[in-house]
Amino acid sequence: MKFDSAKIENLVENSFEMNNNVSALEEIISEVVNDIVPSETKLKKKIEMIDSTVEYLNYELLVTFIKQGVEFGIFPIIAKYHPKLEEIPSLVKYPNKQFILDYIKTALKLGILKYDDDKIKINDDFELTIKMPKFDKIISDYVMKYNFITHVSRYALISYNHPKIAISFKKDPDIWDMILSSPYYAFCREIASDYLKIGGEDYILDVGCGSRSPKYFMDIVYPKGYYMGVDISKGLLQIAESRIKRLYHDSYDLKNIDFNEVIPKEKYDYVICTHTMKYAPSLKQFLNNMVSSIYSGGKIFISEEFIVGKNENIYKDVFEFYNRLNKRFVGYYSEKDIVDALKSLGYEFKIDRLGNGILVIEKS
Repeated sequence: MKFDSAKIENLVENSFEMNNNVSALEEIISEVVNDIVPSETKLKKKIEMIDSTVEYLNYELLVTFIKQGVEFGIFPIIAKYHPKLEEIPSLVKYPNKQFILDYIKTALKLGILKYDDDKIKINDDFELTIKMPKFDKIISDYVMKYNFITHVSRYALISYNHPKIAISFKKDPDIWDMILSSPYYAFCREIASDYLKIGGEDYILDVGCGSRSPKYFMDIVYPKGYYMGVDISKGLLQIAESRIKRLYHDSYDLKNIDFNEVIPKEKYDYVICTHTMKYAPSLKQFLNNMVSSIYSGGKIFISEEFIVGKNENIYKDVFEFYNRLNKRFVGYYSEKDIVDALKSLGYEFKIDRLGNGILVIEKS
């Protein structure tokens, strides 16, 4: 399950080229499947594929994390010197000491390292049991996303601002546009529209809409409905605009705003929040903005790779370690975090759970 990081650039490039070549075939297959498979069965299969992909990634990231501890020279130094935490940055000869400390603290949380009094040692009792994945359920190009991230993480040894760490929403919209084109994110959009039963007259607010969702949802709600997409990346919104302005002249708006700070004035039937909540510095404010944007009976569709606590096999800390390469990342939240925040705001609501990474909140 280890990945040859030296080949990542070629693999990523070839992967995106293949996406274009197979798109026509995917459309044909999709049409056939749509005709013969019940919608509820398709929905369950898509959720299962997303969960299976994340569970596979979980093990691959952990193996890669351990491998990098050897490659970066961190584990050999700890095994030899048994240093105190504050001594390690001076022993590991890389400029970015904060990244080294973050790696050590993550390894301690994972149980790979341990404290012996005030010294740090390798935990010889650490064991990793890998559950064989369902390979026919894995969305391979989403795995490629994390292979790219783990590859560029080595440049963080020099600086978090190294130009090779090209995962900024604002600076690298082209890369994020390719990532958002993957079947993984397409499934998230389809699950949202299918489960919510979004129709042609619905008003949709899409938080962190990116470059791909606007056209997808406009295809559903135009011309009688309305779509509002908000995102902090001006570049992603420009790409989205280029895709829809030739097809639709009204019934939509795209705004370059930080949703953590702005409360929309309009009211919507549904809010879509796909892989955005983990960037919210204040969960309470973020949820309040979404709930106050919908009518009574309206729903909020929240999708993340996982909701903390839903799958005990997920190593949350290793996902968070690599996601911190994106400066806007805050962390993954649990269902309890969400419920407590909504209760503290005084809202009445109910929650539906789909798989390990999706929650649907209905406002009473």
